[in-house]
Amino acid sequence: MFTLITMEELQQLMFQWTKLDKELKEINKQASDIRKQKEELQNQLCPIIQEHKLEENIFSIPSLQLNVTFKEQKTSESMSYKFLEEKFSDYFETQEDCLKLLQYLKGNRKKESSFILKSSCIKEEEEE
Repeated sequence: MFTLITMEELQQLMFQWTKLDKELKEINKQASDIRKQKEELQNQLCPIIQEHKLEENIFSIPSLQLNVTFKEQKTSESMSYKFLEEKFSDYFETQEDCLKLLQYLKGNRKKESSFILKSSCIKEEEEE
């Protein structure tokens, strides 16, 4: 059902959306910077913990009400198109069979369509 709204209401809604979008971009930038700093510290701490054989310790930080432990994390390579092509090439006897399966998989993925709003900065005209 379509709701009738005035141009002023549309402008107000668009302004609210844009303001939230901008805030979210700023928060994401801050989160990215924090993640980078955290990773740098982790890359410094882990070798020290291993060097001093402290892997089994629980590091208690009472002021933050947190415990920190040293754990091994295993990650798998992403299952990209390139990965699948390489592994199918290893598995199948012919390149044709490999490509046939890849085309089948690509052609039979579920596809959905939706409409979104996307913001972009207005580039100010450069003064000459």
